[in-house]
Amino acid sequence: MIRVSFRYDKVHDPVAFRCEGHAGFDKSGRDIICSAVSILTINTVNSVESFTEDEFTLETDDTRGYMYFSFKAEPSGDSRLLLRSLELGIKGIVEEYGNRFIKLVEWEV
Repeated sequence: MIRVSFRYDKVHDPVAFRCEGHAGFDKSGRDIICSAVSILTINTVNSVESFTEDEFTLETDDTRGYMYFSFKAEPSGDSRLLLRSLELGIKGIVEEYGNRFIKLVEWEV
């Protein structure tokens, strides 16, 4: 199962996310849920890097399907929008496929 969590600021905008696990929907290379989550998260990181000046921390581990992303300082409006878009996409996958393969979980400190 993929577990995704978001950290929010005081106005409830996501400012960090963590994603870990594999969906187990299908075999590796054919798992559309893993692919969808990977595309959304990688595109979000690439978009923040390409379209904003915001600096961020990124940690990944492909073997366990892990990604951690956090801004180093207060994010711009563009970056906030990009993370809200990621959150919307993840919620859409959860709604479509249910909590058996992907779950939004509370941010663990």
